[in-house]
Amino acid sequence: MHLAQQIQTLFELPQLQLEHLDIPVNDVVKIITPSAIFALKIYNTGSRTLQDVQWELDLTEHLVKHGAPVVRPVRGKHGYVETLTVEGQARAAALFEWLPGAKPQPSHQIYTALGEAAARIHTAADSFKPPWTRDTYDATRLIDEQIQRMKRHLVEADRYDNMMMLSARLQTYIADPKLNQGFCHMDLTLDNVHQHNGALTVFDFDSSGWSWRAIEAWGVLRFSDEYFHDWLQGYRTVRPFSAHDESAVAAFGIVGDIRNIVWKLGEARSSRGKPQLTAADLPTIVDGWLAWEQEKILHK
Repeated sequence: MHLAQQIQTLFELPQLQLEHLDIPVNDVVKIITPSAIFALKIYNTGSRTLQDVQWELDLTEHLVKHGAPVVRPVRGKHGYVETLTVEGQARAAALFEWLPGAKPQPSHQIYTALGEAAARIHTAADSFKPPWTRDTYDATRLIDEQIQRMKRHLVEADRYDNMMMLSARLQTYIADPKLNQGFCHMDLTLDNVHQHNGALTVFDFDSSGWSWRAIEAWGVLRFSDEYFHDWLQGYRTVRPFSAHDESAVAAFGIVGDIRNIVWKLGEARSSRGKPQLTAADLPTIVDGWLAWEQEKILHK
C-alpha cells in the first residue's frame, strides 16, 4: 500500500497531498488536506523503537494537558503512534498539527520567550510519571559514551588524551547535588520552535529524557552571553533557576556540544547521511572546548 493510502487509512485524512521535507534525523512529511495541514513524523529505526516513540508521545500529550506551549499530536486509528511500511520497512510514525508561523530570528525578546517556554515545559514535566524512563542523560551517557563514540577520530587527531582529562573535569563540574533535575527537551533551540502572533510553540521531543535542567540552556550561552541572560530572565518568570544551575550551564556548554560533534561525525545512533565533520576538524574543536573551559569555568 502506498504511503498516502496508509495515511488515509490510519488517520482518516481525505484528499491529501504530501510534501517531503528535508529533515536530518527523522523523515517528516507535510500533509495538506482541504481543511487542515499536518506534519507526519516517520522515525529513524536506527535510533528509535516503537516503544521509544510511544514514550515521547505520552510526554507530549502530558505537556499539552498541563498547559505547556508544545505542538499537539493527532490521534490515529490505534492511538498517537502508528506503524507505517516504508520501502518494505516497518517504521513508527506520529501525526502532529501543523504549527503556524515560522522559525524566529534571534532577539532579546525571543530568547526571553524561549526561557519562559523552557520553564513551562519543565513545570509541566515535573508531574509526568511514566512507567519507565526512556533516556537518562547522566554523566556516563553525556560524556563517557560520547567520547568512546568519537575515540577513533580523537586518536587520529591526537586529541584523545586531552579529551579524557577534560571529561574528568567536566564530570566534577556537574556533580553538584544542588542542580535541578527532571525531564528535559534536550534540543530546545530556535530550530525547534515556531513563532506565531508573538507566541512560541515547541516541537520535536525526540531527544527528550531525564537530565540536569541546566543543560537546556547550553546552546543559548554558547551563542550569546546577552541572550543567555534574556533566557534566564524569561525562565525565572515561571520557576526558579538557582545560582548553582546558572553556574553549571557553562560546563554543559561543552557537554552539549560534544553530543553535537559526535552527531556531525556520524557516530551518534541518530546520525544519517554523509558525516559533516572528520578527524581533521577535531584539533580546532577540542582546543575551542579547552579555551571555553578557561574563560567560562575556571576564570569566571
